[in-house]
Amino acid sequence: MLTLPRPLDVPFTDTSAEALRLSLDHDRIAPLAARSINVPTVDAPTDTGSTFAEAAPELTLTLTVIGSSHQAILTAGPTDAFTETFACLGEDADDSSPNRPQWDREVIRHGRWAGFTEHRFTASRTSVHGDFPAAAAEVLAAGADRALSADDHLSVAFPGQPGALTALSLTCAGPDRIAWQSWHCYPQHQEIVHSSSELRRST
Repeated sequence: MLTLPRPLDVPFTDTSAEALRLSLDHDRIAPLAARSINVPTVDAPTDTGSTFAEAAPELTLTLTVIGSSHQAILTAGPTDAFTETFACLGEDADDSSPNRPQWDREVIRHGRWAGFTEHRFTASRTSVHGDFPAAAAEVLAAGADRALSADDHLSVAFPGQPGALTALSLTCAGPDRIAWQSWHCYPQHQEIVHSSSELRRST
């Protein structure tokens, strides 16, 4: 179900899609808006007396808006296990971390994040020729359509720039795969950035 974006009383400050960087080790940034979602990690045991009925760590994925940027934070209990930051982090940042996005190419990184061992990330940038607010409205519809439920979708709008908005959606939450998508709209440059992210367990 499509819902209107949450209006924010803060100025639209991000620069452009060209300034976006991806980092998997950036500290938390104070969010302007956030949505926390509980996600499963293992199938629930059918036999409560089974030796495999050991309690799995409680996992929560928090999708946050930071300007026209985002963080996706996976916590295992009270501990941050994984943080994806896709934001304008500064032109003088090290080329290896954070990274410039490789537009339209999937980037796979390996690590250990609360049992997940693979992070997949793809980002694309689109130039809008014509009515930008109409294109931004299509972004809202796409985000709502791809979310697992209305509670798994977060969108915010910034004042002063028609079509200045950020949207995030949880698109999959299973024992072996968590996936989310984001849309960052830059009306001052007539650009929209769409990203797709996944955490996977090794088989």
